[in-house]
Amino acid sequence: MDIQRNTFYSLVIITLVLVIFPSNAEEKEQGHRLVTSYEGSKLLRKTVQEFDEYQAFMGIDTIGNKPMGLKLSGKVTKLYFSHPKKRSILEVFKNYQIALEQNGATLLYQCDQKNYECAKNYAGPTLQKFSGINSISNLLGRYLLARIEKSNQTAYVAVAVGEQFSDVHVIEITDMEKGKVTLDANALGNGIDANGYVIVNGLYFDTDKASVQPDSSAAILQVAELLKARPELSIYIVGHTDMAGDFEHNMQLSQDRANSIMQILANEHKIDQTRMEAKGLGPLSPQASNQSAEGRSLNRRVVIVSR
Repeated sequence: MDIQRNTFYSLVIITLVLVIFPSNAEEKEQGHRLVTSYEGSKLLRKTVQEFDEYQAFMGIDTIGNKPMGLKLSGKVTKLYFSHPKKRSILEVFKNYQIALEQNGATLLYQCDQKNYECAKNYAGPTLQKFSGINSISNLLGRYLLARIEKSNQTAYVAVAVGEQFSDVHVIEITDMEKGKVTLDANALGNGIDANGYVIVNGLYFDTDKASVQPDSSAAILQVAELLKARPELSIYIVGHTDMAGDFEHNMQLSQDRANSIMQILANEHKIDQTRMEAKGLGPLSPQASNQSAEGRSLNRRVVIVSR
């Protein structure tokens, strides 16, 4: 590659990538805060889902001839560009790849359809159906999937480049927004009567701490109302965590969170503490798989159990 082309690459890479996970960063109209468009590209379509599932393509199962990948969930942004004429697939693709790698991204998978690496036949409809990738044809196109981890946040970036168009999909791993459905005291009581336990929705803690957030007050009030309406009821307050992190730390964290809820019920709502006992089970009793962000979110919970 000559000096002029090297200079061109350097200039494009500088304009291609923004700061990874910046605080209070504004979304760029032409792209996304994690990775902007290739210089000179035109944004044709942009969709954003605050929380959704996404199938990240990672090749074809040679035995069953079916697409494989990662099932992700979080904020999903899909961008579709037309890129400048006279820029090759390789040039556009390499700019994205180099820029991602220089900013600490881990390359998980890549393929070149010119060599039938993405799919032996019908690559275009396969990627379109599996991941919503539209730019790769049956004969030409390059694709990569990368993971970015910065400041305790994780995102996946899928880039597909065809002859005229490029797809950039960004999946920011987040928890589903909670608090849209809450249980009142009667519903909590019905759960206790039916199953001997009930999950208390609407309890929120600071990340990796036992500090109860103010938004939890409504849910705690309903537990207090249940206990006042049923003076004969004694309960275990059981904290649960996901599987991420150190086991002993999670066990202690779940115990501390259960203790925090019990102390609020006793101190602020005047519930006799002898009727309550706090327990922490850490990650030992999951109700969903810890392999997805959604499953981990479901596993982080507080349960009240009749005793």
